[in-house]
Amino acid sequence: MKKLITAALAVLVALSMAISLAACSGKAIKVTVNDKETKTEIEVNVGSTVEDALKKAEIKLGEKDETEPAKDAKIAEDTKEITVKRYAKVTVVLGEEKREIELTGGKVSDAIAKSGLKTDGYEPDVDKDKYLEDGMTITMKKSSKIKVTLTVDGKTTEVTTSAATVKDFLSEQKIKLGENDEVSEKQEASIKDGMKIVVKRVEYKTEEKTEKVEFETEDKYSDTLEEGKEEVTQEGKDGEKTVTYKVKYVDGKEDSREKTAEKVTKEPVKEIITHGTKVEQQSSQQEQQPQQSQQSQQPAEPQPTEKYETGRDNYPDCDGSGHGYYEIHYSDGTSSILEY
Repeated sequence: MKKLITAALAVLVALSMAISLAACSGKAIKVTVNDKETKTEIEVNVGSTVEDALKKAEIKLGEKDETEPAKDAKIAEDTKEITVKRYAKVTVVLGEEKREIELTGGKVSDAIAKSGLKTDGYEPDVDKDKYLEDGMTITMKKSSKIKVTLTVDGKTTEVTTSAATVKDFLSEQKIKLGENDEVSEKQEASIKDGMKIVVKRVEYKTEEKTEKVEFETEDKYSDTLEEGKEEVTQEGKDGEKTVTYKVKYVDGKEDSREKTAEKVTKEPVKEIITHGTKVEQQSSQQEQQPQQSQQSQQPAEPQPTEKYETGRDNYPDCDGSGHGYYEIHYSDGTSSILEY
């Protein structure tokens, strides 16, 4: 009886494990297949093989092609990528020398390195980063590169290039220009030996600044203050304004700023200075002239009397301008007008 129970338990455990594995293998995950420059994203089930995944992606393998992981490897939950490595037999040519190279998943630079040829001063006729194609011929040519001084992102380096134009050179150096970036040379300009190319990273920002608004001074006149005196009858106070600037930054440093707007947030208070116009009335007494001796037999001749001011009346303007006139009276009964 015990043997039967033990056997039954073993069967149940086996069935449970089988069900668990089946459930796990049925889980679908996304995997990216890299085939040279081509990337294909597919959905595969955990537990299926790499070969199954390639079939689903409609990618065919040559007899000598390889994959990573291997074709018969099973897809796990943590599998993210499958890389296809294409077999290629290529020929590297340097002058009269030729070398046949076999590589799987290599690039032009790998074939040149494996050839063992002395290629200093030579460049391939195809891009070094290009994936190898079966039957490809790579011909090494005498380098026609020239030297250019490049300054970008705060670093200056001397670069050897075979680019024809500045635009090609920037592309070769993988330099991406921002919308406002500046280049010292026109992009269509031809590359010349010894050329200096400076790339300036340009950024524009909007900034606000609080600035002072200076008060103005106004002069007023008053006949209640003595002439020649002045006093501040209203203290001046500066105001404030918010000024908006468009600021240009070159390589992180401020290069220039342009005022784009301003708004007064606090009005200034005008300073008023009052000047006196009041004139003190002047009077003088006429000195008595000595009478001639009564002993003189001739009657005394009348002496001329000196004309002098006896008073003045002030008539200010009614508009508060501080102007008006004086009516001056004299000892002989006459008067005159004096404006101020």
